[in-house]
Amino acid sequence: MTMWILRLKPSRKYATLQYLNYSTQPMQDHFMVDYLVNSIGFSKDQALSALTEVSHLKSTQKPDSVLHFLKQCGLDSTQVRDIVCYRPKILTTSVHKTLAPKFRLLQQLGLPAPHLEKLFKQSYNFSSNRLSANVNFLRELLGCDDKVNKVIQRSAWMLNSNYAHRLSSSWMLLKKNGLSDEKIQTILLKNPNCLLQNPEWLEATVSKVEPVLGIPPESPRFLDGLEIVISLSKSTLDMKFGIFRSFGWLDSEILIMAKALPFCLRRSEAKLQASLNFFMNELGYTPAYLATHPKLLVYSLEKRVMPRKQVLNILKEKKVLKSNFSLCSVAALSEEKFIKDFVLPYREFVPHLFEAYTKAAGHQMI
Repeated sequence: MTMWILRLKPSRKYATLQYLNYSTQPMQDHFMVDYLVNSIGFSKDQALSALTEVSHLKSTQKPDSVLHFLKQCGLDSTQVRDIVCYRPKILTTSVHKTLAPKFRLLQQLGLPAPHLEKLFKQSYNFSSNRLSANVNFLRELLGCDDKVNKVIQRSAWMLNSNYAHRLSSSWMLLKKNGLSDEKIQTILLKNPNCLLQNPEWLEATVSKVEPVLGIPPESPRFLDGLEIVISLSKSTLDMKFGIFRSFGWLDSEILIMAKALPFCLRRSEAKLQASLNFFMNELGYTPAYLATHPKLLVYSLEKRVMPRKQVLNILKEKKVLKSNFSLCSVAALSEEKFIKDFVLPYREFVPHLFEAYTKAAGHQMI
């Protein structure tokens, strides 16, 4: 009896389909079929499919050492099975010559198991020498393994890229544009890909932050502004500025807000309009006030601002508040703090206040 197996053959640029013709009985009797099923947890079909990659093995010595090494790295049985299923040839790899030199270093960095699993799946792409050189370069640049760990988790592909020259050039370019080493480190930790872009693009993007948002490089908010300029197109920013202008804001007031809290501009157009309508048309707040209290514009109206405003109104009507608290200060409180200070103490005076607030804020009863 003949069995045809359809396999997906990975390639650098595309995947190709292979039809492999094998006699069923010899394949089913191969010792690696039972090994894959019993030692790793493959189904019979998975084992037969993977067999083409490992059928040349004469014993389980190499697979045993590979499985032992993977488990030493902190991977559980499911992760090991997924790695071998994705890359069966890993069972034919020398632990001493290939796997250990690559992954002992990553283990030392304290990479969590899910990221190690991903890297093991990609291990055929990694050069041990390049990997070591890149990790050491990041160590020199960042000063500690915890930070290197964070960069690798965000951009594992960097481990096999010759990025040192590009990264060094970007670092010098940003310093020339007034950014401190500390801020450039922060960019590398939050968005490593940003520093590997074309130098002309990077310089043009950095130089937009101050004229567009009014945030100079020395400002603590400059990196937030850079993220806004990177993530939002000019047309999107123009549209959002137009929303503020339609509510009577001056450009100078928009820039005061942007300098204080650039992430206000990440809000969708609909949410910006709803917030501005509520604070300005219903509560009578001025652009000048909102520009200097921009957090009000990023809080959820439905789940935070309006329920808390309702509680304040009720407590003021009952005349049980000892001070005149502003909505801005109350909205800034954590949920636990707000309930502790403004809901629970007044349950006797205002029956069902707690229930009404939790329902309005969308919380479960506690």
